[in-house]
Amino acid sequence: MLKKKKYLIGGLILIAALIFLGYFSFMGGLTYYYEVGELLDEANSITGQTVRASGNVADDVVKDGLELRFTILDMSDSETSLPVVYSGAVPDTFKVGNQVVVEGEYTGGVFEAEAIIVKCGSKFIPEE
Repeated sequence: MLKKKKYLIGGLILIAALIFLGYFSFMGGLTYYYEVGELLDEANSITGQTVRASGNVADDVVKDGLELRFTILDMSDSETSLPVVYSGAVPDTFKVGNQVVVEGEYTGGVFEAEAIIVKCGSKFIPEE
């Protein structure tokens, strides 16, 4: 009888550990991103945290060596903008006007991106 209780308790601990690890793995994999206006509204609470921001690339792209400086515009309000600095390989589909998601930290008025994800363009929409 004692041996069965040991297996039962061990099995319950193993199941609890798997549920715990699965939950935190799932929560860490969520990919919420802010639009530019939302990010600027939440600036004080997210400063120094790794976040994602989405917007359209403005026409002020400047590439200086490995550093890329550009601005993303809010998709619903093109007056709201966020300056971005990125160092690294730029995706081939990165172009002015395309929608991008940048991942990094917002620090004092500039978004320091660690990654750029370019969303698919309208080339996949059939012509009318």
